[in-house]
Amino acid sequence: MGNPNRFNQFRAEIATNRLAPATSNLWEFRLPPPVFMASQFGRFNSDIRETVSNINYFANSVTVPSRAVTTGEVNNFGMIRRFATGQTNSSINVSFLVTKDQSHRAFFEKWMHYCASDSDNTVGFYDDYVTDMTVVKWESGANFRIINDNNDQKDKEHRGALNPMQASAVYQIYGAFPVNVSTMTLDNEQTSLLIMEVEFYFERYRMDPVASKTLKYRQKQPAFTWQEVQLRVEGSGNPDVQRYSV
Repeated sequence: MGNPNRFNQFRAEIATNRLAPATSNLWEFRLPPPVFMASQFGRFNSDIRETVSNINYFANSVTVPSRAVTTGEVNNFGMIRRFATGQTNSSINVSFLVTKDQSHRAFFEKWMHYCASDSDNTVGFYDDYVTDMTVVKWESGANFRIINDNNDQKDKEHRGALNPMQASAVYQIYGAFPVNVSTMTLDNEQTSLLIMEVEFYFERYRMDPVASKTLKYRQKQPAFTWQEVQLRVEGSGNPDVQRYSV
């Protein structure tokens, strides 16, 4: 009788890179501002644009939401039988490094004040304060390399070519808005970085894998220029995600 757990087989599967364990520190957070922050002409001021453009750099961690199936039950006689009735999701939590100008704290404070004002006890219009967030999971090591456009054609090994990072999964969160901004403790102890955690509620989310086949290593990796990669991305059928990055 053969051994059901063969280490050599496991090592061979891992070596393909497609089935290698995923890392937790390669990801991207995208947060478009809600509609109410735009002017009457549909434009955002420079402060809002700057905060949104650099928010990914100051996002320290993100907790991808869970998904659960709600159930009902029937017990006429004998064993209980359960059946699916719907779905429920947990909230999504994102922690941010707080900057000296407190711009991100002010951004979420303004957002929450529009959702439910504490001065006149009014609430905003739902469609005006929700937005669609995106969490992109990146992985290093695609099965091709990127070369310079003016690379020497005689260089068959493509020395200096780069292995790009590739988006392997996309979490699209629909109808999100902040419901809680965590406390921040100030003290006279040893200097440390201020962390702010924001909790979001949302309607639903979708998780989609992205081109898993290109994570699989080959014996000889092909090399492409940036222009060739862009053509392949545009023709991939997934225009919402920029799949490759160095």
